[in-house]
Amino acid sequence: MANQELSESAIQDAVETARNEVRYLVTDFPVDTLIRKFKEEENVDEGDIYIPNYQRTLQWSVDQKSYFIESLLLRIPIPPIFFYEVGGRLEVVDGSQRIRTLVEFRNDKFKLNNLEKLDSLNGLKFSKIPIVSKKRFLNSPIRSFVLEEGTDESSRVELFRRINTSSKQLTEAEIRNGAYQGPFLDLVVDCANRNVFKHLAPGTGSRGNRNPESERQELVARFFVYSRSYKDFVHDVQRFIDNHFKKLNKELLPAELGAMSEEFDRVMNFIAHNAANAFFRTDKTKQVPRVRFEAIAVGVCLALREAPQLQIANFDWLDEADFYQLIRTDASNSGPRLRSRIEYVRDKILEQQ
Repeated sequence: MANQELSESAIQDAVETARNEVRYLVTDFPVDTLIRKFKEEENVDEGDIYIPNYQRTLQWSVDQKSYFIESLLLRIPIPPIFFYEVGGRLEVVDGSQRIRTLVEFRNDKFKLNNLEKLDSLNGLKFSKIPIVSKKRFLNSPIRSFVLEEGTDESSRVELFRRINTSSKQLTEAEIRNGAYQGPFLDLVVDCANRNVFKHLAPGTGSRGNRNPESERQELVARFFVYSRSYKDFVHDVQRFIDNHFKKLNKELLPAELGAMSEEFDRVMNFIAHNAANAFFRTDKTKQVPRVRFEAIAVGVCLALREAPQLQIANFDWLDEADFYQLIRTDASNSGPRLRSRIEYVRDKILEQQ
């Protein structure tokens, strides 16, 4: 019996320890407060609430914005907003579209449209709605979670993944952006926004990610991680990329970051010069499957490391059955399959010397 009590006590201690690792506040911000404290740009010092540079752009249609405003006016519960405290300011982790919609509506940037419950407000901007509705809108409370500054990275990632109840889930790239800030993340974000890469990989993926910027960041992260450590990959892509983010953010020196940036440009320019549509599943859809991208981008990178003088290469083999077999989506998380498709591309490029 004593052993059982000790065991239960140890279990309870472990639970409490794990709970204490995640430090966050729960509060209700009135809409008026969110609007007054918000500044769009990250580098504006006076903004207590801001959208970080990595966040997705506003994608809601006028109908979606109107539906959200209608929910507030009807006092229907909406998903909470998540913040991360940075130097006393609040960085929006999830909720940028909701906050931007609040600000836009308050500033008469759009008219309410296609409302069903409050159809009498259709066609009206904020300045034209009844005074009672204005007050109800500005005084509506929105539940907010504020993750305290200094919370360790693993706890931040866990919180972002678990307490994300919005209708549109955060992507892996967006979760990493909120948790693994540092020089390697800065490099990934910068490379994802370079013109040559936007042309090669517009951000139209095959995994349901409708945010082009986020999808490009995911591809760039995989390029850097796999081009350094693809032989070490076993199975779990998410954990493999996460672990490298933590490691590279801490260990990379400025000179190494510069070299990685130059290599990224060299590889992408090589592909753009020889086969600008190499990453696309088809020219019509311009989808960029991740397994296809990984194979080509990392394979070319390895080839150029061995043959840096190479400038011209034939990519006709992209249409061969052998390559299609290697980039099938099944077993895409398999270590041996990853190595096979990357080295296949490497060898195809090198044999043309």
